[in-house]
Amino acid sequence: MPIDDLVEQAMRRWPNVPAVYGWLRLDRRGHWMLIDRGSPDFDEALHGKGSEITSPPILDFLGRNYLSDERGCWHWQNGPQRVFVDLDLAPFILRVVGEGSGAHLSTHTGFLVEPGSQAWLDGEGNLFLKTSLGPGVVHDLDLAQLEFDDSEAGEGDPPTRVLVGDHWLPISITAQPETLLGFRRRPRG
Repeated sequence: MPIDDLVEQAMRRWPNVPAVYGWLRLDRRGHWMLIDRGSPDFDEALHGKGSEITSPPILDFLGRNYLSDERGCWHWQNGPQRVFVDLDLAPFILRVVGEGSGAHLSTHTGFLVEPGSQAWLDGEGNLFLKTSLGPGVVHDLDLAQLEFDDSEAGEGDPPTRVLVGDHWLPISITAQPETLLGFRRRPRG
């Protein structure tokens, strides 16, 4: 995924800017949350969830400059500085656009993606996919737009396939989607 030219120029000009951890969070619904740890009387229990970033230009900038490093840690490249993101579920929150065989997936950052060839369910019913841009989880409000096949599942068992667009994907169960899909939910230095 290409990043902004000005960001690349800043990275070359100032290559050794320290990274930031624990200030930016992506919630399960694809909202960017700013955690203002520098404010007076900061209390993790009270303020640790953060305040939603709602400015359209900032959201656009975040989405265009959202990347992963070699450790599977996702970050926003803010000029020369990496701002690592705490993930509630996955690096991308996937929205389903359309229904049935006409459905497509879009990331919370606004990019269309291909679903890969496999899907995974965790113990809470979250549907994870490895997309063309990276690991993602289908937004929980969009699961009803997908067609699930449980014809080969035993009684009370989860479905064995899901139709995403015109692709039937086999579903496996995982207790550790971040390990399986290669990302870290809480990156730290």
